[in-house]
Amino acid sequence: MRMRITTGMAMNTYRYNLQKSTQNRDDSMNKVLSHRKFNSFAEDPASAIQAWRIRRSMVNTACYAKNNQDTLTRFDIAYATMAAVTHELTDLDGRSADIYAANDPTASGRNELGKVLSETAESVIHAMNGAKSGSDFVFSGDDELNAPFTWNADRTILYYRGVNVNAGSVKSPAEAPEWAPKDANGKAALNTDNATLAEAFRDSIPTETEADIEWAAYYKDPNVTTKPTSQAPDWVPKDANGDPVGKTDADLAQAYKDSLPAKGSAEYEQLSSAEKAWVNYYKNDPAGSQRPDTEPGWATAAAKDDFDVPEGSSKKLEDPNATELDKAWAEYYLDQGDAKQLKKMSEEEAPIDLGMGLLRDDDGNLIQGTYYSRALPGINMLGFGIDDDGDPKNVCMIMKQLGEIYSRCDKDTGKYASDQDYEDAMRLMNKLKDAQGAASGKYVDISAEASFLKQNQERLDLQVNYLNEQRASVEDVDLADAIQQFSWDYYCYSAALKVGTQLLSQSLIDYMS
Repeated sequence: MRMRITTGMAMNTYRYNLQKSTQNRDDSMNKVLSHRKFNSFAEDPASAIQAWRIRRSMVNTACYAKNNQDTLTRFDIAYATMAAVTHELTDLDGRSADIYAANDPTASGRNELGKVLSETAESVIHAMNGAKSGSDFVFSGDDELNAPFTWNADRTILYYRGVNVNAGSVKSPAEAPEWAPKDANGKAALNTDNATLAEAFRDSIPTETEADIEWAAYYKDPNVTTKPTSQAPDWVPKDANGDPVGKTDADLAQAYKDSLPAKGSAEYEQLSSAEKAWVNYYKNDPAGSQRPDTEPGWATAAAKDDFDVPEGSSKKLEDPNATELDKAWAEYYLDQGDAKQLKKMSEEEAPIDLGMGLLRDDDGNLIQGTYYSRALPGINMLGFGIDDDGDPKNVCMIMKQLGEIYSRCDKDTGKYASDQDYEDAMRLMNKLKDAQGAASGKYVDISAEASFLKQNQERLDLQVNYLNEQRASVEDVDLADAIQQFSWDYYCYSAALKVGTQLLSQSLIDYMS
C-alpha cells in the first residue's frame, strides 16, 4: 500500500527548505554588501578571535598616532617659537653688543643699547608666553593652563609660574660677609675677639696723606707709643671727649665696631638682611646678640614643607617685631625653597603613550624608555638660577641687568657710571653670549625631538596600514567569489519559489481525486 502525502506534509517540508534558501540568499547578500566573511562569533570562532586582536591593535595604534600628532604639533609650535627667540638673540648678539660696550668711538650708543636689551628681554618673554597649542601653553611644563612667565610691576624680576627665576641668589646668614673680620681659622671672629677686631681696624687704615701715615704708624707699629701731635684724620676714632683713642686692642676693637653703619642710616638700609644681622652682632646690638651663623630656634623646631622651608618663614618677613637675623634666615629659607622648586619644575614630565609599552616598576613609577614626555619647561629654554659669581643664568635677566648698566651710562660720552658698572658689563656680556648659545642649543634639541616625532608618526601610519591588511585577510571576502555565491543562492531561492507553486497545485489536485 502506497503512503499518502498530504498537503500539510508537503507544505511543512517546503517551508523549511524555502526558509533555508532565503537564509542562504540573505547571508550571501550580506557578505557582498559588508565584504565580511562572517558576521557573528559563532560563524567562525577562530577567525573572530584573531580579528578581535587585530582590531584592538588597530584602535591602540590609531590612539598612539593621534597622541603623536598632537605632541608633534606642540613641538612644531615650540620649534617655531625658539627659532624666533634665537633669531632675536642673534640679531643683537655679542658682536654688536661688544662694539657699544667696549669701544669708545661708539660708546655714546650704550644708552640705546640698554633700551634694546631691555625690550628684547620682554619680547622674548612675550614670544614664550604666546606659544600655545589650542588653549595649552606649550612652555608651562605640566601646568598647561597658565602662562609660564610673568614680570613684577617694574619688570626687574622674572617669575616662572610664580617663582623667581633668580632663586638661589640670597646668601646664607651663616656665610659671613667679606668685610667681616676672620680669625686664624678663616671663620668669622667673635664680637668679643678684641685682637681680631683690632687687626681688622688696623688693616682698614688709609695711607693717602702724611697725617694718615703718621697716625697709621702709631696704631700699627707697637714701637710707637706716643700719639702724633698733628691733627688726627677723620678716620681716627675719638673718645667721649673728642680725643683720639689709645692703641689697645680693646680701644681699636670698639673703633671697628663704631665704624660699621649705624642702624637707620642710609648705608645700613642698603645692606641685605644677612649683612644687617652681622652688623648688629658686631655692634653688640641687643637684637643681634645671637651669632648669625646659628640657625634660629623657631626654624629648627618648625615642620618643613616639600622644599625644606620651615613653617612660618613667610610670616617672619611680615612680622614688624622680627629681628634682622630672623628675616635673614627666613629670606634664605624661602629663596632656597624657590631654587628647589625651580629645579623640580625643570625636571617635570608629561608622560604620553606613543606605543612604546608604558610600563611601570614595582613602585608604580613609569619606566624610562616606555613612554614619551611632551613637557617643555620654559626655564629649560631660557635658563634659571644663578652662577658662582651671583649672576643670573636666565638670558632675559642677563639682558635686563645689562640694560640697567648701559642705561646708567653718560648719554653724551657713554662713560660708565662707575668702575664697578664697567666690570659688571664686561662680565655679563660674556655670560650673555653663553646664554645665547644655551638657548640655541635648546632650539636644536627641540628640532631633534620634532624629527623623532615625525619619524614615529610615519612608523605608526605604516603600522596602521599593515594591521589593516592583516585584518582584511582575516575578515574580508573575495568579492568575485561572494558575488558568484550570491548569484547561485539567489538562483536557488528563485527556483524554490517556482517549485512551491507547482507543489501546491499538484497536492490540491491529488487531494480532490
